[in-house]
Amino acid sequence: MREGSTTPWREWPDDGSADGEPLAGDLPGAQQLGLLRRLNVAAEAAGRRVPVAMADRVLAAGVSGRGRGELPLLGADDPERFGPRPVDPDTLPDDELLRVAAGLIADDVAATAGAPTPEPTLVARARAARRPWTKAFVVVGVQWRADSVRAGLAAAGRRQGGRRPTAYLLADDLATVLVHAWTARAFDQGGPTWHDFLRNSSSFGHLPPRADLPRMARSATHKYGADRVTVVLDPAALAAELGTARLQEPPRLGANAIDLVRRVGEPLGLLVDRAERPGLLRAALAPRLAGRGGAAPTVPARFGGWLSSMAERTRHDLEAAGYPVLGDLDRLLPGPLPAEPVAPVDAEVLALALGLLLDPVTTQQEADA
Repeated sequence: MREGSTTPWREWPDDGSADGEPLAGDLPGAQQLGLLRRLNVAAEAAGRRVPVAMADRVLAAGVSGRGRGELPLLGADDPERFGPRPVDPDTLPDDELLRVAAGLIADDVAATAGAPTPEPTLVARARAARRPWTKAFVVVGVQWRADSVRAGLAAAGRRQGGRRPTAYLLADDLATVLVHAWTARAFDQGGPTWHDFLRNSSSFGHLPPRADLPRMARSATHKYGADRVTVVLDPAALAAELGTARLQEPPRLGANAIDLVRRVGEPLGLLVDRAERPGLLRAALAPRLAGRGGAAPTVPARFGGWLSSMAERTRHDLEAAGYPVLGDLDRLLPGPLPAEPVAPVDAEVLALALGLLLDPVTTQQEADA
């Protein structure tokens, strides 16, 4: 396997004809061997070969996340009386291989910490200089989207702040807000799967805090004043009000890409400070995964009743509070839900992970240096 073999475990000849160099340490677990074979398959399909250093990293890797620990290899030795039963690495579900891959990618992301930030060009500094005559404002809302909008405005010389600012609450149809909220949580701390994220809130009949727009509006009211909160459902109208061509939206990540970030975020939390984790994931993974991972996740029909009632309640609460609105509050209401919902698929998530092992984020960092 270290030399690039793609032969399944059960097809491996037992006459010694395919033996490689003996390992110096203990035999790797089934998850590690299964992942390395899959990595070899992906490399071979691309006309490449897995570097020996990466192969050794895979074989020595731990198993992240909750669940079973390292599994012994079927037929490699007499089975232990206690502990997990030996398994064929080629029969392991993709989720088990992802537990190893996520830890390896987390190591690479952690290695990017402290990388020097390129000095902005003179043109960039001129564009980013705050115009003292611009309107005082702050942008609030789901962090995943609000951070990108703020960054784009700052790059155009319209940094938020100033005396008695207007707080603009970014809103959208509630299904989209939920996707942004789940994405923000994936980058912040890992967290639950897309299905569990929806189920945990719907079972209690409320919205996740990250998607609760009326709650965010009340928080902004307490901080900036009741007459200084505006709900934004028309991004073009906000761009015009702030004197810029358009708002910068966050990278488009598909369901599988978000799920990979979620999985990597958990072991990364053991390697770096909590406050550092979101920024590292945004800098290292978001650019590599932008536009990849399939379509954005959608809300399954079984949550349709909850979604509609939450959207109606959100619309009512914002309208009753009397906040000025850029756009139409009806945009909060979700459209028809797809018959076939989009959700992460472990096989597709693993394919993205294999790509990040073949071309680690640390390699890209070195190329940019």
